[in-house]
Amino acid sequence: MADTTFRHGNPVMIDHTPSGGDVAAGEVVLLGNTAGLQCGIAHVAITNSTLGAVAAGGGVYTVVNLDDAADYAEVWWDNSANKVTTTSTNNAKFGYVVRDGGGGANTNCLAIHAPAENT
Repeated sequence: MADTTFRHGNPVMIDHTPSGGDVAAGEVVLLGNTAGLQCGIAHVAITNSTLGAVAAGGGVYTVVNLDDAADYAEVWWDNSANKVTTTSTNNAKFGYVVRDGGGGANTNCLAIHAPAENT
């Protein structure tokens, strides 16, 4: 199952060549190092070692809400759980919950992908 499902918006796409294996459509990809960790989202599958593109922000996606973040809460990508979380430590900034937040832990919500605003 994909980590995310694109719903709407105008994502900004950047070049990405995976080096650790194939990337599935909808998969969140960690970019950068621990100090400046960001995440991108593949809209189509990318074969390992082949130039493709990932969204660097701007779209709204269905994601799983790990710990019941409320609407408009700032969220980060937990790459171990493959879900958004309110925990920033050791996680990459994802963006903000924009709809269906507060529905309970491990439920779907809509979140805008805005990682460039990393705090």
